[in-house]
Amino acid sequence: MSQPMAFQKESWFQRNPKKTLALITGMALILIVFAAEKILQFYNHRHGVFLETESRYIKLAEYRPLTRFMLPFDRNHLAFTDNVFTKKYPLNIDKDGFIMPSRKYDRPDLSIVFLGGSTTECMYVDEENRFPYLAGVILERETGRKINSYNGAMAGTNTLNAIDTLVNKVLPLKPQVVVFMENINDMSTLIYDGTYWNQKTWRSPIHTVEKRKAMRQLFMEIWFPNLQGAYLNLTRSLLRGGVDQFGHYRGKDLRLDKTKIHREFDMNLQTIVDICKIRQITPVLMTQGNRITEKPDRVVAEYLNRWGEQPGLNYRQFKELYDSCTAIIREVGRRNRVLVIDLAAEVPPDKNHFYDMVHFNDHGSRYAAGVIAAKLKPILGP
Repeated sequence: MSQPMAFQKESWFQRNPKKTLALITGMALILIVFAAEKILQFYNHRHGVFLETESRYIKLAEYRPLTRFMLPFDRNHLAFTDNVFTKKYPLNIDKDGFIMPSRKYDRPDLSIVFLGGSTTECMYVDEENRFPYLAGVILERETGRKINSYNGAMAGTNTLNAIDTLVNKVLPLKPQVVVFMENINDMSTLIYDGTYWNQKTWRSPIHTVEKRKAMRQLFMEIWFPNLQGAYLNLTRSLLRGGVDQFGHYRGKDLRLDKTKIHREFDMNLQTIVDICKIRQITPVLMTQGNRITEKPDRVVAEYLNRWGEQPGLNYRQFKELYDSCTAIIREVGRRNRVLVIDLAAEVPPDKNHFYDMVHFNDHGSRYAAGVIAAKLKPILGP
């Protein structure tokens, strides 16, 4: 009597012939493509052609369009303020990278764009009190015209970033007026880096895309954007004293080249004015309101003790250089016959208007908006 044949269990490949065929075909295609790449690489190298290079691009200083933030006051900065912060502040970005509120009208009677760093950004000020927006509201109320007032500022930027933003982002809006306020960021960049084009720091205007890092970053941004944001916030909070952009210079003896600093700052301001005039835009320069007085108060002294004073740069030298850069803003305005809104002279240098050395609080921002609106109104025309 014959024995029954043992039942053999079918493998996954036998049960799924179509999937197996697709898998084998896919793997074969990958191998063919990989082999073709290596053959072409060998061929190109033999003929002096090298394509395995990294891309470079000019960074646009803006927050990513359509981003939404709720920002508590930076606890690492509490030692440098005598104001009280108990809430989070919204920072909402429109589709063009401007801080909202921005484009109120599709067909405005006129548009105004403000460019600058954190002192124009007004991160820790309520949305409706940020002077770039509020100045537009006041002008709209007083003139009866529909006005879009854009806040194109971003913390840490300088006049070179403003030139880039002006050319590539602002000009297409065809605004009637562009208002600029920069000083301390330019001064810091030129003191420590000696140039706007330092290739060895993250402030370099040209960014090299390292392919492996780019792939990793893109993967995280596509699949884990919130986890990545939480990680970045955690690492910042764990750094005592906050992130020091110029930490690698601390403790070193600085040699201030005031002539070069003045020349570079002047030329960038002149470039901004010239671009605006060529494009039939009215340029307006602003000096930076501040609490940098002859005798520094506690907040300013604490700030300079932590970030500023070091060999070659004491408070007197810092103030003299800052004031001289303010004077350059006034001189560029006078030389070109353009309006200079002198916030350094107009806004009282105290804690009622500034929460630290140079940043407006809500009251100070409202005050500045009133000054700005009053100065802009005569040049807006009927």
